Amino acid sequence: MPFSDAIRALNQLKRRRIIRDYALMGAVAAAAYIEPIFTQDLDVVILVGTDEEYLSTFRRVVEEAEGIEGMHLVFAGVPVQLFPTTVSALYNDTVTQARTVRMGNLRVRVASPEHLILLGLEAFRDKDQLRVRSLLPEADIETILELLEKFDDDGTLAARFQTLR
Repeated sequence: MPFSDAIRALNQLKRRRIIRDYALMGAVAAAAYIEPIFTQDLDVVILVGTDEEYLSTFRRVVEEAEGIEGMHLVFAGVPVQLFPTTVSALYNDTVTQARTVRMGNLRVRVASPEHLILLGLEAFRDKDQLRVRSLLPEADIETILELLEKFDDDGTLAARFQTLR
């Protein structure tokens, strides 16, 4: 699947100011730090200030997409799921603290390993637990603990983190 073409499309949306900023999450983002884990789509969090801005941005992005498949927009044949930063403070922090890395010959914004770990702790499916364990050697534990302090209101993520350490 041509993820590179879909990433080029996202970069173009940013250059044209259709989206303000973005960060890849999920398996493709994790591939910037660890061996790739099979996936068929891109998970992308986009920077917006309000739900209204997200709806407006989403409508503009839909116009640029090749099509829609369920909850995914399609770019270069790749299903892309967009999440607004208004979903949670963690999503907002994920974009604002994202890193620009090279994947092949492309520059792409990806969530930090520490943010990917917290996102994996939130979802906590088997594949997320595997990704968290794989990312731990690439992550700064102090940063993870700071993020848990900041974003884990009820201690659920910290408890899950302890089971995977």
